[in-house]
Parts: sequence; structure tokens; C-alpha cells
Amino acid sequence: MTTEQAIREAKNRWARRRRRLIGYGQWQPFTDAAPAREHVLAIQATGMGLAGIAKHTSVGIGTLEYLLYRKDQYGPAAAIRTESAQALLAYWPALDDYEDGANIDATGTRRRLQALAKVGWSSKAIHQRIDCSSVQTLERLRYRTKVTAKLARAIRDVYNDLSAKAAEEHGVHSSIASRSRTYATRYGWAGPEAWDPDTIDDPDAKPDWTGHCGTDRGWWLHRLEGIPVCQPCETAHGQWKAERAHLTHSERWRELAQARSEARSREADLAHDARELLRHGIDVQQAAERLGVTRNHLQQVMLRHPADEAVAA
Repeated sequence: MTTEQAIREAKNRWARRRRRLIGYGQWQPFTDAAPAREHVLAIQATGMGLAGIAKHTSVGIGTLEYLLYRKDQYGPAAAIRTESAQALLAYWPALDDYEDGANIDATGTRRRLQALAKVGWSSKAIHQRIDCSSVQTLERLRYRTKVTAKLARAIRDVYNDLSAKAAEEHGVHSSIASRSRTYATRYGWAGPEAWDPDTIDDPDAKPDWTGHCGTDRGWWLHRLEGIPVCQPCETAHGQWKAERAHLTHSERWRELAQARSEARSREADLAHDARELLRHGIDVQQAAERLGVTRNHLQQVMLRHPADEAVAA
């Protein structure tokens, strides 16, 4: 097919689609530009330029410039093509979409470095495994708000490789790993088991320390495992007590004891069920998906409840 034939075929497809939508009463060639404009501005705020947005949405630079910068006596652009608006609104950049030098939000990077410290990885040990200018750069990234996309990707990849096991299992000296854990505990950093891979980069996400944070069961697991209680669990436990304020003293203590016992046994049951699945040839990731928890959380539960204890429970 020649170029002219391809262009003609594309025009015919567009014309057929237009006639079909008109027939169904659904032909809306233009739509309000405001939602798309706000969305594009939000994407730009993450560190992506118009060229990157155009590349990943197939919306032309000219359309984007018209959307953002067109101003006259009538104000900014009031409408754009519906197809363009839909393509823009459906897109949100992934980490791999950014240019190497783009300065992006460091939330996920910061959390990954802090979580690695929690399982014994010092900045020096991480530096030996990635292309980074200095150990001090990594240490500062534990607190920074911006990071280059290239370094964020490197830290993401090393986190995916190292976070599932303790640092000693990768050859880090036990004394170094112990110091790293102590430092992370002192500053209240969450470990890998507290973060969902799908939300670790979301600034609004909260660490799920117990697998049940935000519930009364989560509050009990904090207490039983010696983990500092997070605010969502404090709120949930306060609500649990308020709902039982009408009970007598002995009745309230009975329900507290029952809640404590159930929280402890549910984790043991989860560890037991996971081992049953593993015995049937299912790997840890598949077991976690079947049981409705993250892989890291399941691994931590199994560490807290060894096989003999799970059987006894």
C-alpha cells in the first residue's frame, strides 16, 4: 500500500466512524478542554515535558500547546477534540516513561531506600550495586523530595532484587546490617512488608505495617509484634472501644481478650495456609495472590510464625 492509499484509507475509516456515531446520536467531535488541561498540568508537575506527553499519548505538540497556552479575548481554549481529551485523560506516566534527567517526585525512591535499611541494607552496600555518584547521595535521598528518573529506576530495580530477603543472605556483614536496622527503627521507617508494590510511589499511600492497618485487628497485631502503633490503627481501636462503651467492665474485658486471641490466631492461620500452598508447588508470589496479601507481608508473617508454631496454633 502506498502512502497516498494509506492516507485515503485512514480518511475513509474516520468518515465511516463519524457516520456511525451520528446515526447512534453519539457524535461529539469536541469536548470541554478544562479537565484535559488540568490533567496535563498535573503530569507536567511530575517532571514530564510536552514532548514526553505527546510521545506517550499520540496527541500532537500543537494540540498540547493550543490546550495550555491559547489565550485571546475569549480566554483559554474552551474545547478540544474528544479523541485527544480521552487520550490525555487516560494517561498517567509510569517511571519508565521519563527521560533519564527528568526531576521527578522522590516519594517511592525515599520509601524504597528506607525499607531496604529496615532489612539491613546500608547505603554503602546499596551503592556497590547501582550507578550512583556517591554513598552520601543515597543517604540524602532518604529525605529528599526530588530525584532523577535514571536514579529512581536504578533504586527501584535494586529494591526489587534485594527487598525479599535479609541483607545477610546477600553477603552483608551482620554487624553492618544490624546498625542499619537500628537506624531505620529509630526513625520509624517502614520495611518492605509494609508497602504494596502498586502504591509505594503514591504520596497519599500509608504503610500497612501489619497487613490489617486501619482495623482493630491491625492495632492488636502492632501490640503483639512490638511494632509502634500507626495512626489508622489507633483510630480504628478507639472506634472499636467507643462502640462497646455501653458494656460492663467484665464484658468489655472479655471482648478485648477475644479480639487479641483472634488477631494472633489469624496470622498463624495465614502462615499455615501459605505453607500448605507451597507444599503443593505454588511459589510465594502465587500464594500471596491467592490469600489476598502482598508477597512481602506473607513472608514476614511466615517469619513471625515458624512452622512448628503454626502447627501448634
